[in-house]
Amino acid sequence: MVTKSSTYLPRLPKLDWVQGIRDPIWGEIGITEVEKKIIQTETFSRLRGIKQLSFAYLAFPGAVHSRFEHSIGVMHMTDQLLKSVKNEEPHIEMGSEHRQLLRLAALLHDIGHPPFSHAMENLFSYYPEIWREVKEGLPTDFKDFMVSRKKDYGAPREHEDFTDYLICTDPAIQRVLKDWVKTTNDDSFMKMEEEQQVAFIKDVVAKLAIGEEVTSQAVSDTYRKLGKIFKGVMSGDIDADKIDYLARDNYYCGLPYELDITSLREQLIVDNGELTLLPNGIKFVNTVILARYWLITEVHQNIWDTFTTDKAVELLNRKLKEAPERAELIFEIFTKWQDSNLVEFLVKSNDENIRKILTTEYDIKEIGQLDYLEAHPYVRVAMQVLSETENHHHIPKLQEDLRKEIGRDDLFIHINRVKSPSFAMKVKGGNLLRNEILRGISEESLKNFRIVIYGENNHTTKINPNVSFIPEQSEQIDDYLENLGKDELKKLIAYLVIRRYRKICEECSEQKLILASDFLLLVMEIISDILRKRNSNSQGPTRQIIYQVARLIQKAIHEDEIKIRGDINLKDNEITPSFHREIRKHEQIGLISYSRRIDQLKREDMTDDFEVNPVVFRFDRRFTLSTYGIKKLNKIRDLRTAVPEYSEYLKIWDIITSSAEKNLSGIERIIAENSQ
Repeated sequence: MVTKSSTYLPRLPKLDWVQGIRDPIWGEIGITEVEKKIIQTETFSRLRGIKQLSFAYLAFPGAVHSRFEHSIGVMHMTDQLLKSVKNEEPHIEMGSEHRQLLRLAALLHDIGHPPFSHAMENLFSYYPEIWREVKEGLPTDFKDFMVSRKKDYGAPREHEDFTDYLICTDPAIQRVLKDWVKTTNDDSFMKMEEEQQVAFIKDVVAKLAIGEEVTSQAVSDTYRKLGKIFKGVMSGDIDADKIDYLARDNYYCGLPYELDITSLREQLIVDNGELTLLPNGIKFVNTVILARYWLITEVHQNIWDTFTTDKAVELLNRKLKEAPERAELIFEIFTKWQDSNLVEFLVKSNDENIRKILTTEYDIKEIGQLDYLEAHPYVRVAMQVLSETENHHHIPKLQEDLRKEIGRDDLFIHINRVKSPSFAMKVKGGNLLRNEILRGISEESLKNFRIVIYGENNHTTKINPNVSFIPEQSEQIDDYLENLGKDELKKLIAYLVIRRYRKICEECSEQKLILASDFLLLVMEIISDILRKRNSNSQGPTRQIIYQVARLIQKAIHEDEIKIRGDINLKDNEITPSFHREIRKHEQIGLISYSRRIDQLKREDMTDDFEVNPVVFRFDRRFTLSTYGIKKLNKIRDLRTAVPEYSEYLKIWDIITSSAEKNLSGIERIIAENSQ
């Protein structure tokens, strides 16, 4: 159930509706002439045959809704978010053509989705070498287009790249958009030559649709400002895309989570050109994050959805390797195919089980699992690293390792993980980092973080007797496995995960990368050594000290062409949400700990004109390396010669330590300035 949006105050410029679409989620959605023509193109109509929730319909029969209605819903929700912006100060000149532009960008944002949506993207995340192998066989116009966008057409592609390509090259879409540009009342539009119209579609419409900022100097400053606002509308902790898919997916899966859209009314403002949330709007953020959490844990992690996706990905990889003209085939999958085409392709693979799986006749069973909470801190690190997008290509290799050890080819490994909220949305007078509900969801997500093994129920799973003592380098990781007792399957998973982690370290050394988790531990060690020399009773550094030192060291190692691998941003002067998440992750893993000191702090959730003195008493956290964190650093160093994968990787550690020594005075200054 959702609250309809008809109660919003209409403040946006008027548009002429030519038709209404009756939507089960948002009620009557008006569409304009240009939107109607876009919807009627063959390329957009293809979305009717692409399910929003991939294979979830095998467990939730109602989940057969498509990207088609979702795209229309996102267009409508874009309007509702724009209507929620409080007109407390002039922020931008918005005419009817600007409103129409943003609606068109929202309508087109998913046009490059492949069949079964994100299931296909998993294929290229697990097997990124596919693109490198077929890159030169891709259509010339696509390669030329990617080069013009300064993108590598041989890197793993996401649907946004194909969305960008289709908006800019599809003849029918181009024709509709050009006609719209010519007939709009904006004088700057009407004066455009055809070449300028094409450039406008490429530099403004397509950029907005794929979530990139408008940077072209050939358009007025209004469009660049609109681009920044629209990015907040389409990508963030609450955005039009997320609101629609949460409301729609919950509805069609029969889940009773409500999103009261009207509670956002006048809770958004434009501050310094960016969409910003007022403190009272945090209640809606909490609702969205909770709905997202339950959708992931109850639907996205359902056994039929995850197992079928993993089976389809493996089967597709095998079939594509056999295809004589697979570059053309892959391109067609992203630009022409619907779900039915992909199912037909899979069924023709002669795999005896695919028909049973797609009819749920297959006797699937969860063979075993390793929970994050029961894993040793060292194993937790390896699980976290393996679950990160940059390392997904190691999951099929881990799966092959498991099959080899157990002797069963029907086993599949899936990592159930709920990615933490981004905390990135600006809040007037503060941020979302101190929101206890969002932080609680991040911690609750760990209860669902586990490595799961699926297989056919009529097989007997027996562990090779040689596995019980972990044959390779057993003395080096026995203490990781003690807490798992006599469960040999859990011990085997943990062992294989550690072994795969070492391969990732080896890969990082070849590419001159350091894992974000290891980088942060080294920074903590460097700061701790300095503080210990200054004061043996030090409580440890604050988060701000760690962040500033990490920035300094990152800049220093960049000169040695060393980069950090992982989702951590150190570019801003103030602590970034991704850095905050990394610190929290290390707390939860057990590699760092913290002590608390009570200080008076200014409230971050109050506006500047709040009448009462906005001061509260809050805990000031001081962080230290835990016993496990210290042991992890020492243990890997001790294995420099014993484990070949570590020997080269530790040379990168040495560069970081050396860089810290060269910048010792700068680090000490940061500590002194932030310790007062």
